Amino acid sequence: MKARAPRIGLTPGCPAGIGPEVLARALVATELPARARLRFFSSRAVLALGAKRAGVPCAWDEPFVILGRGRRRVRVEVSAADVDDPGAQSRAGRPDQAALACQRDALLRACRAAAGGNLDALVTGPVRKSALVVDGVRYPGQTELFHALVAPEFPPPLMVFLGGPFVLGLATVHLPLSGVSAALTPASLDRALGHLHAAARRVTGKRAPRVVVLGVNPHAGEGGLFGREELDVVAPAIERARARGCKVEGPLPADGFYADHARGRAPPDAVLAMHHDQALAPYKLLCAGEGVNVTWGLPVVRTSPDHGTADALAGKRKASWLSMRQALALAAQLAG
Repeated sequence: MKARAPRIGLTPGCPAGIGPEVLARALVATELPARARLRFFSSRAVLALGAKRAGVPCAWDEPFVILGRGRRRVRVEVSAADVDDPGAQSRAGRPDQAALACQRDALLRACRAAAGGNLDALVTGPVRKSALVVDGVRYPGQTELFHALVAPEFPPPLMVFLGGPFVLGLATVHLPLSGVSAALTPASLDRALGHLHAAARRVTGKRAPRVVVLGVNPHAGEGGLFGREELDVVAPAIERARARGCKVEGPLPADGFYADHARGRAPPDAVLAMHHDQALAPYKLLCAGEGVNVTWGLPVVRTSPDHGTADALAGKRKASWLSMRQALALAAQLAG
């Protein structure tokens, strides 16, 4: 019995940023399954704009946009043929209301398709947070919006990053540092460790991947001198994970962990960091521009490049498409 062709959705991100152009460039450079079905949840005009900025040949064969030539020829179905899409008229690096509407509408269309069981994976381009307002609700990121619109009956997913020397999970994501401590609860850490263990097993193929948990405070609290989160919340969560059969170490001081890695110590299979910048500042350096954001724990896979709209690079053919290429390849892999 033949495997079903993976159905992969695509959104452009902000058309005033680098999203459409890195998507167009990555599509013709990524080895996707020959039978993969690609659907772009915006207009023909927006994808053509990205192709033009990226220098990628583009043709129209309704309802498909054909990108590239020869062996690098890719067919992408578009959800709208609108050649007068106002979003496609946004100037590079100059976001306007049409650009905000374009990225929001594409996300909503894609989320509806995913919620209806019509997608196996979704690859989302970088957006502006100001676009993530739906029915009066402001979402702090695409991860939260995707969860709310696609599978709200599921527990919160884990933001996972791949592309570096280990699988990275974030125990907390888009909230101020002042809110991190309150967000680290026994339930949230149990859920995060469960998702991370599952992600590491899938990516590494190991039945018992080695997971390291970082501390919240400097020196992982120094035995309570710099905070008690490690003693009261993190260490008990580690013990519960061990009781479930997981190989988990920590909590370790974050600075020491990354320093040991830089000195050549063998990395673990996965790392759970406690807050956004503790995780992503060093990890983006380790990924060398090829990191991928994965929403883990929902019935539909979502991947995204690990960068923003990069207005200063938009339209100049200077933006790296490597992270988007990895996001496309990983979506196809996880959707299979």
